[in-house]
Amino acid sequence: MRLRMPSLWILHALLSHWWRHPVQLSTLVLGLLAATALWSGVQALNQQARLSYDQAAARFDSLNQAQIVSAGDQPIQESEYIRLRRLGWAVTPLVEGVLSLEILFKLEDLPEKDVKIQIVGIDPMTLQSLNRSDQGSTGLPDNLSLNDFLTPPWQVWMSPATAEGLRPLLAKAKADGFPFNPQGEKVSIHTSTALAHNELITDLYLAQHWLGMEGLLSRLLLLDADNPSALPEALASTLRLVRPQSDHDISRLTASFHLNLSALSLLAFLVGLLMVYSAIHLALTQRLTLRRIVFSCGVSQRELMAWLLLELLLLSGLIALPGLVAGYWIATLLLPDLSASLAGLYGAQVSSELQLSWQWWQQGVFMAWGGTLIAAIVPLIKLIKQDGVHLGQSMPSLNDQRRLKGLSILGLVSLLMAVLTAGLGQSLLSGFLLLALVFLSAALLMPVILDRLLSLCQRSAKSMITQWLWADARLQVPNLSVALVALLLALSTSIGVGGMVEGFRNTFTGWLDQRLAAEVYVRTDSEGQAQQVTQWLAGTPNVTAVLPSARAATQLEGVPIELRGFQVHSTYVDHWPLLSEAPQVWQAIESESAVMINEQLARQLALNLGDSIALQGMQQREFTILAIFSDYGNPKGQVMMSLDTLYHNWPDAERGSFALRVEPSQIDGLISALKETFGFTGTQVLDQQAVKRYSLQLFERTFAATQALNLLVLAIAAIALFSSLLTLSNMRLTQVAPIWACGVSRRHLVLIELLRLLALALITALLAIPLGLIISYCLVNVINIRAFGWALPWQMFPHQWFYLTLAALVSAGLAALIPILKLHFCSPGELLKGFRDDQ
Repeated sequence: MRLRMPSLWILHALLSHWWRHPVQLSTLVLGLLAATALWSGVQALNQQARLSYDQAAARFDSLNQAQIVSAGDQPIQESEYIRLRRLGWAVTPLVEGVLSLEILFKLEDLPEKDVKIQIVGIDPMTLQSLNRSDQGSTGLPDNLSLNDFLTPPWQVWMSPATAEGLRPLLAKAKADGFPFNPQGEKVSIHTSTALAHNELITDLYLAQHWLGMEGLLSRLLLLDADNPSALPEALASTLRLVRPQSDHDISRLTASFHLNLSALSLLAFLVGLLMVYSAIHLALTQRLTLRRIVFSCGVSQRELMAWLLLELLLLSGLIALPGLVAGYWIATLLLPDLSASLAGLYGAQVSSELQLSWQWWQQGVFMAWGGTLIAAIVPLIKLIKQDGVHLGQSMPSLNDQRRLKGLSILGLVSLLMAVLTAGLGQSLLSGFLLLALVFLSAALLMPVILDRLLSLCQRSAKSMITQWLWADARLQVPNLSVALVALLLALSTSIGVGGMVEGFRNTFTGWLDQRLAAEVYVRTDSEGQAQQVTQWLAGTPNVTAVLPSARAATQLEGVPIELRGFQVHSTYVDHWPLLSEAPQVWQAIESESAVMINEQLARQLALNLGDSIALQGMQQREFTILAIFSDYGNPKGQVMMSLDTLYHNWPDAERGSFALRVEPSQIDGLISALKETFGFTGTQVLDQQAVKRYSLQLFERTFAATQALNLLVLAIAAIALFSSLLTLSNMRLTQVAPIWACGVSRRHLVLIELLRLLALALITALLAIPLGLIISYCLVNVINIRAFGWALPWQMFPHQWFYLTLAALVSAGLAALIPILKLHFCSPGELLKGFRDDQ
């Protein structure tokens, strides 16, 4: 239908309602602003993470890239690379190394000590020509010029932040190293946002010059899947082929993490929409008189609906813009915690700077428009049918009873669907669908349950005032149901998520105490260094036990897994966190006949105690599973066996990790000696308490975004309750005026109003407890298992329920403060107007 320009007075009349009712406008703005901000903020985090994953997958240093490395500690000779090329191997060389700024520029006043630059030298000709399927996945900047990159004075590429940090230092550089080429000319520096911080990409020749690796290469990338599966015999002794590991698909591993965040942000969006629904419903109800006026002026039903929709789209579009800005601010605050969590849990590196595309802004506006239209569907249908419920009625109407009956039917149907989903669903998506159906059932049934409970209280009341209190509370249920449902969802989410996090914290802390039984942990960089450390530790009297471990990668039933070999010792026998075990398990593992697997692998492949498994590359026929252990935070399947068993079946297993048993008083001295003797960094030698501190810090940062969103949802619900009460405060005069006329003082009316609202808040909080427990159970025993592959014990925390109930009562009291004060200070004349308005 076409909107005529002379009809703009209709839009003016509609918009003028909001200026006359600023509280309703504030409710609409706050609801949509909060919904848009929380949703768009989480989507900004997810988009930034996916962008980082895509950049990592497209880089030539991706873990999913097949490559050839040296079999020993020495670099690859250029002659070996040339020989492979002549044999038809599609490889491209890389030179990698680290330059220390403090040493490079001979400076003592650097703001950050020991800042290092990662140098990466490439051959862009082979790198581009070999990757025929996708030119964009070479890891090279899009605007790179081959001629300038390969010819003097050569180009150097780095991130803008790295270039900005190096700019004041370049003037102090000496002409015999970076940033000067072998001819003494300063290289041309260019920037690209696709590069990591403190990383520098240049031509192979220039990188060899700066790193002192003339004629040497770090590794060779294998970019053609059709190459032979084994190296030529002449090179097999000096080179090693490393195949891509599909378990390092970061985007797949982190999908469940981002899905959890998206689900919680969607819940926040829906809670915000409840505020929008409340504002729109009340506004349209109050416009029934205006509707009759515009009809009398010749405006048709269709034209009025069109102008109403235009009004809602205009308002929501204007509100969406500051909502997106707030979402960007929320994402900026939560990004450091998200980056730390993803790096610790999955090894995924996420850029610390938000890079948002125009699609993010477009999606945010469309979400605001769509959410507003969804919230307006029911009020608009009521307006068309002229079925607006008069907010000043003195008793529950027949329409209200029909509405409650309809809600109960829909709620029971939703509950039945939730039960079927719980019984039949097996995927992660079905788990989130189960949660959504639980929330929907609670939202639909909550007004019905509340009405029945208030009716029961009304029948059991003895005095007339008490009966009126409960009857009046029943009367307010339709008007406050949206705000109370928002409060119910927020409280139950806090109970569910809080219970899961607290239970995980208790379990995780106990698990760390069992898993980290040794006093010191050492990680070496190579086999040669591992042998040197072993010899040195053998002559150290303070060390009572040296427990080496090794690792290898293989597949089980097509699933990439990690193999871990360890030396059977009382440290593991007494402390290792076994979920289930067979008799004499440690003796069987030591005799090389048995293994134990982590819970993730057991669930993924439906393995149990006593099952036999055959691993790729093993010398013996099969292993028997005699134990299953908990392995929280590990996204991969793991098989553990004795160190001798691992070396016997996989001789090329990588050794490089040691657990040391030391007297507590000797820990600091041993760590200092290891660092001084072998030049270990703080991340290579760690004491038990440092590992625990890091793990617990990572745990807290992992759930920081979840808990922040949880608190924001609770705040939105409190605001929704406040706005509903403030909006209805003027209409309450027609309902309390008869009670005041019967002799009840305004002071007692204020007390009764406060008690009524606190009673509604208390009942809502009590209903939120069983709902929160159901949500907690779904999160722990459904979502968590399907997302991460390991289970947690389901625990209850009554002290959380008490604090949340207290928070609900305080929120309700604060929300009622202004409406109650308005009632307390209203004049008798204002109360008498209620009788006139009721006529």
